[in-house]
Amino acid sequence: MMEEADELERTAEWRMRKVDADPSDKVSRDAAVLLEKLAADMRRLPGSPAFREYTAICNWLSESDDIVDFADMSNDYRARIGVDHTPADGEAYLRALIELARRTFGA
Repeated sequence: MMEEADELERTAEWRMRKVDADPSDKVSRDAAVLLEKLAADMRRLPGSPAFREYTAICNWLSESDDIVDFADMSNDYRARIGVDHTPADGEAYLRALIELARRTFGA
């Protein structure tokens, strides 16, 4: 789960580099704030039902080649947080990833 929090933080850093390049980029600034909030939320979720479900799905996917497709979809989803996707909190983010994982293996 900490890997997901780290990924969110890296995406927030990427967004802030975009703001550094263009200080008027309000979308990237707002996205970075949301991504940082989601990362902090994720660090508080271990043991939650969503966390357990996500972990189980990732373990299952890792036993197949589907984990690569899921990782790509997850990266694309994170890159669009604050633009097309605005999960309210870490659990909503996890639920979105769980839905992506289900689509990966056609469930």
